[in-house]
Amino acid sequence: MLGAIVLAGGPSSRLGKNKALIELNGKPLLRHVVDQCISIDAKVVVVIGREDTLEVYTRILPQNVELARDISGHKNPVNGIASGVGHLNTAYTLVLPCDTPFVRSNVLKFLFEKAQGYDAVVPLWPNGHIEPLHAIYNLEPTRCALQGVFGDENPRVSNLIERLERVRYIDTEEIKELDPLLASFMNINSLHELKLAEEILRYSEASIAI
Repeated sequence: MLGAIVLAGGPSSRLGKNKALIELNGKPLLRHVVDQCISIDAKVVVVIGREDTLEVYTRILPQNVELARDISGHKNPVNGIASGVGHLNTAYTLVLPCDTPFVRSNVLKFLFEKAQGYDAVVPLWPNGHIEPLHAIYNLEPTRCALQGVFGDENPRVSNLIERLERVRYIDTEEIKELDPLLASFMNINSLHELKLAEEILRYSEASIAI
């Protein structure tokens, strides 16, 4: 079984509120991501901030989704991953942010298939940038690597990946075959991007109607 850690919680400085709870097409951004994870039968753990109210999340999430509080007071993806892995006993886990509403289940399945025999599978852009928060990690070596990363002053997910021995990078051009616009990697970080996402949904719905 595949696990899925979805990083949520805490306010967004640019959006002025918790982006996980911001609605797109009548559904919280977080729920868009969680639903795609559930569709591939992943065990989902949503990591929230230490000060977040559990009830806010239980109201919008399915009962089979587990909530985990961040083990650190610092808002950092590495801390979020560490908080999530403690709730999983699967061989592999997805790691995803809560603000990518167009993530596609077929892309997630593809990455999982490519992960077999590796410590991590990470999408790679042509310019050399990686997508460590749209990746799959082998839990056993990842737990070991996390212990070393915590010694860093400001741990980054890239530092975690550097400590893994067998990392497979998947060119985003290859992912385009499943997701032509690479919309799976679109983050909602501003009101402008939220409006753009709404336009994309309207266009998609209009295309289906035709």
